[in-house]
Amino acid sequence: MIKLDLSGKVSLITGGTSGIGLKTAELFSKLGANVYVIGRKEVGSLPKGLHFKKVDLTRREEVISFIEWYEKNVGIIHVLINNASRNSRYSVLDIPIKEWNEMISLNLTAPFLLSRMAARLMIKNGIKGKIINISAIQSKFPLQRSFAYVTTKGGLISMTRSMAVDLGKYGIQVITVLPGPIYSKDNEPPASLDERAATLLGRMGRTIEVSYLLAFLASDLNTFITGTEIVIDGGRLISRKPDPEEISKGEV
Repeated sequence: MIKLDLSGKVSLITGGTSGIGLKTAELFSKLGANVYVIGRKEVGSLPKGLHFKKVDLTRREEVISFIEWYEKNVGIIHVLINNASRNSRYSVLDIPIKEWNEMISLNLTAPFLLSRMAARLMIKNGIKGKIINISAIQSKFPLQRSFAYVTTKGGLISMTRSMAVDLGKYGIQVITVLPGPIYSKDNEPPASLDERAATLLGRMGRTIEVSYLLAFLASDLNTFITGTEIVIDGGRLISRKPDPEEISKGEV
């Protein structure tokens, strides 16, 4: 029987202290990976086996400082997951330039810098590794007043394709994952929200479902996927149902 196994793999997950990032970090650790997580805020405690570094990914100097620390103190990586992000509820008509710059830094510049570091370390150590960028179905199906979020998440898709072209000759796979309506809190979503979810499967997705996909993509079972997007949205993109108001307003 084939089993999912990440034993011995050094993984770096951004936004790894909550939501999809934390659930993925926990799963990777259970599957045997050595997991480093980046977060913007100090955390009280993380599960055993997770190594935390505080980094504000909107601040380039902090990202560069972390990269210098990682190259010196860890020096090896098998899997990078660029997951960190946040919501941004402005239209093209009213977005402040500060907000635009922060979203560019968080969703494009930090993933670029970390991916470059990861690729260089993989090549140096002869590792055919995985770089996985977390975009969103909003890159294909935007909500109103989400201009910077949609633009940068779309940019991640193009970044993935370009990196895949550059890194394929080294055996490095680069993939984008596009989650749909995923309930990111630890508890179960309210039944009323599940019932009104605009998916073909009639419910919100759970963070663990995205984590299972990421675990497969990070594993040695995934040997021939690169430069493409994988949607995990319960059929939301082809559903004609309207989103619940909580999602349209960015409250979930």
